[in-house]
Amino acid sequence: MLPIVRILSAALLGATLLATLAVMSPAPSGAVVGGREATPADNPAMAGLVRRGQTAADSVFCGGTVISPTAVVTAAHCLEGGVQASQIDIVTGGVRLTDPALQRVAVARVILHPRYDQARVLHDVAVLLLAAPVSVPPVALATPPEASLGAPGAVLRLTGWGLQRFNAPETVPDGLRFADIPVVADSVCQRLFDTYDGALQLCGRAANNRPDSCQGDSGGPLIGGTAPDVRLVGIVSYSADQCGSPGFAGVYARVSAEQEWIAAAAGLNGPAALIPPQPPKPPVGRSVRTRLGTISCDGDDCSVVVRLSGSGRSKVKSVVVRVRRSEQRGFTATTQVVRARKVAPGVYRARTLLPYGIVNVSAVPFDARGGQLGPAARERIEVTD
Repeated sequence: MLPIVRILSAALLGATLLATLAVMSPAPSGAVVGGREATPADNPAMAGLVRRGQTAADSVFCGGTVISPTAVVTAAHCLEGGVQASQIDIVTGGVRLTDPALQRVAVARVILHPRYDQARVLHDVAVLLLAAPVSVPPVALATPPEASLGAPGAVLRLTGWGLQRFNAPETVPDGLRFADIPVVADSVCQRLFDTYDGALQLCGRAANNRPDSCQGDSGGPLIGGTAPDVRLVGIVSYSADQCGSPGFAGVYARVSAEQEWIAAAAGLNGPAALIPPQPPKPPVGRSVRTRLGTISCDGDDCSVVVRLSGSGRSKVKSVVVRVRRSEQRGFTATTQVVRARKVAPGVYRARTLLPYGIVNVSAVPFDARGGQLGPAARERIEVTD
């Protein structure tokens, strides 16, 4: 059957386009898939982002890492949708979300990377400044000279409270879980994701992509090195499909490439440190008009149709579809990036899984050099069961 309840037109809703899709529950998969329950020694700097006024177990939506007594680093996409500092706390200092001894501190300020690129999911980094210090030992950031900690062949430790099954919020574990993720060649993720940038990102994949990160692990750490020289090497960013799907891989922000900005934003170099100036974002072309066509699901197999027009259509090398769910009541933040395939002149189709909740779907055309040929097409949909 085609389980579409309704799709409303942009003409009716203007900038707030809502489409409601009903999808069947996907086949089971894991979160920190194939991982094990962690002990405090596995990553004492682990932090969770939770909703203020709610219990940690009921509201954890992303991971993070304590990098100073008053700063946590996480993923920028965890804070999309206008998330304010006044809405979130962090928890740290334990492995169980129900542990009454868990330290919980309010966030005083949210700082997104100024070059965070939603379309390409680049510079997917943010710093949270805390209203009071925490007592857990912070982890040091990998510096540019330590970039080899994230080289292919390295094995990095992932920790998180992410879901244990895709689209199943009831599977949030009480206990922190961990897994060891091998770093693979950039070429693996370049084949999967047109916008992957090895200078800014790491590609991680175990055999058959298990273990793997999942919804709710976003923003969490990939730790490398050996004691006492442990370093934060990567930050969970996005994947292409259902957690642990064979043939896919996870993408992580490369901390050594972002270290200068993170350190300045967190005040690691002293209170007078200035955030280093950033070059301007590349301009967005106007030669291609992009619009989203039918969004439909048959079971857990969903299809997003993208239609292109305009004088620059012949220059299109790839179309990237991004599926993003911001943190919202009952659901964690998650981002998926999928390459759409050309099925007819000016028509592309992407196949993906859609997470439950209010979801933002966007499509962006790129040329052979990675230049954006036109503004993103965007729709906001609601996916229900």
